[in-house]
Amino acid sequence: MKILLSKNIKTTLTTSFMSSLIYACTMPFMIIYLAKHTPTGTAGIIVILNVAVSFLAGIIGGYLADNHQRKRILFVFQTLYAVGLLTIVFNLSGLLAHINWLVVGYFICGAAYNFYTPAYSAVVLDSTTRENRKKVYQYEYWIFNLSMAIGASIGGFAFKNYLLPLFIGAVFMQLIVTLFLQMNLRYENKIMDRKDTKVIRHLFSTYAKVAKDRRWLMFVVGMALYQAAEFTMGTYTGVRLSKEFDMIHLFNIAIDGVRMLSVLQVINTLMVVFLTFLLTHITAGLKEKYVVFFGLLIYVTGYGVMATANSITLLVPIMVIVTIGELVATPLLSAREVDLIPDDKQASYLSFSGLSFQFAQLVAGFALTLGGFVSAFYISVYIIVLGVIGVLFVSISLYHRKHQKTNPEATSRI
Repeated sequence: MKILLSKNIKTTLTTSFMSSLIYACTMPFMIIYLAKHTPTGTAGIIVILNVAVSFLAGIIGGYLADNHQRKRILFVFQTLYAVGLLTIVFNLSGLLAHINWLVVGYFICGAAYNFYTPAYSAVVLDSTTRENRKKVYQYEYWIFNLSMAIGASIGGFAFKNYLLPLFIGAVFMQLIVTLFLQMNLRYENKIMDRKDTKVIRHLFSTYAKVAKDRRWLMFVVGMALYQAAEFTMGTYTGVRLSKEFDMIHLFNIAIDGVRMLSVLQVINTLMVVFLTFLLTHITAGLKEKYVVFFGLLIYVTGYGVMATANSITLLVPIMVIVTIGELVATPLLSAREVDLIPDDKQASYLSFSGLSFQFAQLVAGFALTLGGFVSAFYISVYIIVLGVIGVLFVSISLYHRKHQKTNPEATSRI
């Protein structure tokens, strides 16, 4: 049966593609840039501080999305994201030459993104129906990875010689994306009439209620621990490859460590683009909980091994295997996640879920700092052990019978 998508869904999917493209060709390479211009340990601390700022922004963003018009929130903080990119442009151009200005721009981008993401996620969820929700999240996953492939390719090959033009282009594209969303999104959310003016107290009481949902808390912690495995590609593994990978030539193109990182990301994303729906079809008849568990197990183990690998003949096959694990598990996970969210607390739950992204970045940032003191082998162990714990948490929270909802439709899909 053909599933029709509303204009709002088409608009948000288009915006998701462009926003992810902007991120993919800029932010991951900022970490490598910082590592080149500061000691490795300092770069790791900057990443961790950025995560802390983003963490607070995510909490506040979820509260704002539940209590204010989400479309307005998107406009304000997507514009602020452009300001962060512009600050980085001023640093790279020499107008604000001190490295601290680049760090400020990096922090602004991290905070702005997390201020508006809960609102964006709630808009997407509100725009879907039970009939098209799973398909929409599959499309979003597919589009996200396509944009990441294109962005990684652009960023990897522009990093060494065209970094300033890259960020100038990102500023203009971010402004275009912001205007496009405002002009095409037809959306207005209900806001609860609340007499309590003590905003801070209400904010923390809202998240305290979410945190009391033990099943959701376990799910979020598990998500953070297993996602950290992939995030180490952009922190520890990316920085290590930029320093240790011996340059090779493929088809007369020089491939250094930074470009090798881009090649791996492109392989990952091209597989996602061309194989997502095929692998979803192949695994459709299998038990969902086993597909998710073993898919994620392959995923975290592969990224852990890549933290020590320096050979293209090892890195590429591992990335292929890792991506297969990702493809069979992630779309199922995204669709299952929304079944756990109460209708009246969508943005708060989604924002709390978004904290897994921040915690994962924190774990990955700590790997970069830790890498200044221990060998790559111990970083691999660190990634795999935490990742396996995360996989267990996610599997238990979603599929353990003790925690299952008494929803026959949800149970029948397990």
